[in-house]
Amino acid sequence: MNLDDQWKAKLKGKTLLLVDDTPQNIDVLRRLLEGNDFNISVALNGTSAIEIAKKVKPLLILLDVMMPGIDGFETCRQLKAMEETKHIPIIFITALTNIESIVKAFECGGCDYVSKPFQQDEVLYRVATQLKLSVLLTETRELNQKLDLQNEELIEAHNIYRNVVECVSDGVFRLDADQNIIQANPKFCASLGFDEKQLLGKSIKEIANLSDPESMVPQLATRRGGDRATHGLSVQFCVNKQSPIWADRKYHTYLVESFGIWNLPNDVVYKKNTDKKFLGSLCILREPPKK
Repeated sequence: MNLDDQWKAKLKGKTLLLVDDTPQNIDVLRRLLEGNDFNISVALNGTSAIEIAKKVKPLLILLDVMMPGIDGFETCRQLKAMEETKHIPIIFITALTNIESIVKAFECGGCDYVSKPFQQDEVLYRVATQLKLSVLLTETRELNQKLDLQNEELIEAHNIYRNVVECVSDGVFRLDADQNIIQANPKFCASLGFDEKQLLGKSIKEIANLSDPESMVPQLATRRGGDRATHGLSVQFCVNKQSPIWADRKYHTYLVESFGIWNLPNDVVYKKNTDKKFLGSLCILREPPKK
């Protein structure tokens, strides 16, 4: 079989299921596939094939059509209808060569079709192709499952974070890497007379009255964390001119704590030669002490 060492390693110990009611045909296929470190399972009818497939989860099924009891087409349909076996590729190997049978084989879920009497090289080539595809599809499904789980965990963490941010008594907003607001909690919005949607996308310079922009913008949109972050920076934030509170005050002063957010933990992000990405800044705003 045309398999390089990498594929042989991936396929070692995998199970192939041979289904044919004629033992001599099974023996021919078994000898043909020997020497590739496969586990070979055998079924002499469709009912047994279904039970074995559910149990051993073969990587590939080679299936005859004309068998006593349920034929190969119905066997394929039932396998494709079950969650635990629907992903298993099925190659039909049969003496039926009319176009109706070939079409029927694909319609019921088969992935390939080989006519008897078959050429050994053709069978080996088709089996190798389907085995490779089966492995790649299995790896893709497993990767997608891991990504789905990670996405669920990220969504849960985001929801917890957002609930905490929205409930705290301090003002909070987040900046992206371009220094634009991507989140603002109710406390911060209410103090300036904005809805969150009105603040999203605004830059620091648009929402703050900065006495020294060149110095203060890097402090608000800091990339630093821990002791090197921004602490106690006094900033005047602009009140919404369309809000009723603008008649009472034009600015709201906060003491700002700002922390850089990275895709790595703080104890790693400042080391050299790390594959890091700056995600933005988290700003926490507290009311200054009353005089």
